[in-house]
Amino acid sequence: MLELIQSGTFWSAVSALAALAGVAAILFAARQLRFKAWLKAQEIWVLDDFTADRGKVFARLDNLSQAWTPKDEALGMKTCRRVDEFVRLAPYLGKRRMLRVWGDPLAKAWLVLEPLVRLERDRTAWPGKWDAFERFGTKALSARPHLRAKQKDAKQAPSSGVQPVRGK
Repeated sequence: MLELIQSGTFWSAVSALAALAGVAAILFAARQLRFKAWLKAQEIWVLDDFTADRGKVFARLDNLSQAWTPKDEALGMKTCRRVDEFVRLAPYLGKRRMLRVWGDPLAKAWLVLEPLVRLERDRTAWPGKWDAFERFGTKALSARPHLRAKQKDAKQAPSSGVQPVRGK
């Protein structure tokens, strides 16, 4: 037995087994991180207030050129913040998976909220604000021709514009 422990082959085998155990631990930790990110994404997506806010925002899909009232704009801004928080989990979930699961509502959200995002960027002089939302929203929208047609129709319609919220 002493001869086996002193053998270089034995210690090489032990090192190989330790390396395999380390790789397995890393893979397990990565899987746990993805699972926790999935749970966090689900938690954000199904929050009662966010679900209600999205429903109100999506009601604008039938009339994309309607003016934003101060109350609607505040609701839209809140929704933009939440969607941006949500899509920032994509690196942990996988971008393709996020687009596959939530692509349609992300495309609709971008379609409705793009004018508010642009307005907020101008107001704050922060051109990258909510850029994750924009990246995912435009990517999701590009895969949905029926929604892109709505976007084109809205851009051709006379715009009532986005009015800034009073007091800002």
